[in-house]
Parts: sequence; structure tokens; C-alpha cells
Amino acid sequence: MLAWQDSLFDQSSERLSFDGVRRDALSATSWVDVVPGWLPEHEQLFGWLLQHADWHQRSRVMWEQEVLEPRLTAFFDGGLPPALEELRLAVSDRYAVEFDSCLVNLYRDGNDAVAWHGDSVRKTMLNPLVVTVSLGSARRFLVRRRGGGPVLKEYAPGHGDLMVMGGAMQHSFEHAVPRQPHASGARMSVTMRHSHPVGPAG
Repeated sequence: MLAWQDSLFDQSSERLSFDGVRRDALSATSWVDVVPGWLPEHEQLFGWLLQHADWHQRSRVMWEQEVLEPRLTAFFDGGLPPALEELRLAVSDRYAVEFDSCLVNLYRDGNDAVAWHGDSVRKTMLNPLVVTVSLGSARRFLVRRRGGGPVLKEYAPGHGDLMVMGGAMQHSFEHAVPRQPHASGARMSVTMRHSHPVGPAG
């Protein structure tokens, strides 16, 4: 049985509002937008996805060996269920771009993680936007410059928080969700990306 810690945010806050958005500038051309508690009812969506999403554990080749990724993944191809479509429409309207893919990662406990990386959409898109809505418990989310060096920013998204990585971030910086032995419970990241250029408001 997976567990997650209840939200630390006020459940009466307005849903999907950008009134409380904070933009963290990583450089002159790279930024992260953060909205704490953007989706107050994150527990309900977590539970629905846990039961209904088509979860898989993907593998990849590392050091000439095939290894399992330390997390579960569900990909929504085509139409989204209504709860996810509502989120997609809200961020698409805010950032003037059509988010058209949705991937959900499930970090079952503190042993699940994702290593340092920049999202692969950077290979085909200039300055892509990457949206993540974090459901369930909080986990560490680290940012550093591409290629190594010290951690420049540390976040702890969970409880319905929204993070949007924008500008040249995927080209100039890397992010990771490290292993966290004493994590309070499971976390899902609902990540949305786009395949067409960003409009003027992005």
C-alpha cells in the first residue's frame, strides 16, 4: 500500500489560480515558475491515477547493461481523462502554448528517483516549456548548471504544487529527483510538454 502525506496547504484556496505564482530566475534566459498548492485536491487525483493509469517500469541501457528505471511511468496518448484535461487547458491558456503530451511518474518511496538530466524535448525545440504538477508527498527537486557543479536551487514539490520550467532551462541547466531514504510517502509528477513553438506570452 502506497502512502502519502496530506497537503500542508489551505484546501480552501482557489483552484488552478496563478495569483500566487513566483518566478525564480536561474539566469537572464532561464526561469522556473512555482505556484504552491495550485491543485488543492491533489489527493483525489493521486488516488484516481494510482488505480486507473497504465503503469509500467521502463528500462534503459547503461554501461552496456539494461537496467530498470527506479520509478513507474504512465503515458497518456491521445485524449486525456477530464481531470488531467482541465489541468492541461489551464496551463495552455496561461503560457499561450498547446501542451499536447502528458507523462506521469510515480515515485513509490524514497528509493525511487530520477538522475540529473535536461528533458529531451530540448533536442527538437528552442526554449521549451515543461509543466509539472506534483501530487502526494513532497520530494526534493534539485537544479544545477548543465554538465555538473553545485546545486543552485532546491525545491520540495508535492501537495498539488505547480512548477513550470521555461526559457533556456532545458538547454543550460539540469534537474534531478534524488533518492531520499526518509521520504514521507509516494509522489506523482504529472508532466506536460508541447511539440509546437511557444507563443508570445511564454
